[in-house]
Amino acid sequence: MNQILQLPYHKKNKKNILYFLFSISLFIVFLTLFYFIISRWLENKNSKISDNFSDTYQILSNYSNQTFDPIYYSSLSSTTETKPSVIGKIEISKLNLSYPIFSFTSDDLLKISPCRLSGPFPNQVGNLCIAGHNYDNNKFFSQISLLKANDTIMIYDQNNVGISYEVYKIQEVNSSDLSPLSQDTNGEKEITLITCNNQSKKRVIVKAKEKASD
Repeated sequence: MNQILQLPYHKKNKKNILYFLFSISLFIVFLTLFYFIISRWLENKNSKISDNFSDTYQILSNYSNQTFDPIYYSSLSSTTETKPSVIGKIEISKLNLSYPIFSFTSDDLLKISPCRLSGPFPNQVGNLCIAGHNYDNNKFFSQISLLKANDTIMIYDQNNVGISYEVYKIQEVNSSDLSPLSQDTNGEKEITLITCNNQSKKRVIVKAKEKASD
């Protein structure tokens, strides 16, 4: 009688395999959900840090006279001896974008806000190159590829003095192409925004010149 009630071996084996596959699938689902929650938490945390820097920058620049006390983020690790400071702010109204600009680029700083990659400080003669992460959403430089020629980018310096820059070129280049970083601006003020295209693995480049006075 016991032999009759027992499932054939191949059926028991199939049942065990299905149970194993179900367990693996459930584990993958929970792992994916956990990764998504942690990613969103980190993104929101970095966004709040960036907002706090922007608010502090606004307060200090409003009350500054002719000098500006840099904001130091001492808890960040850096391979250089210089502590990161906020040297200005970038605003693009078309993209609803407003972020402080850090004085140099590092992996930690890039998670918080756009960073000066090379060139002068904001609104000085030369080509200020600003790098920002592309999170494929509306954060940092994720949407700069939507800009068109003649769009406006506002750059504020350490004293909260703003200059308007007009977009004149949008392109994609290989990561090995350093030509967008050139400082040959013929004595003019320019900015270059740099981010990644996560699909093509190329660099999205947006170049803009100081707007001529009316």
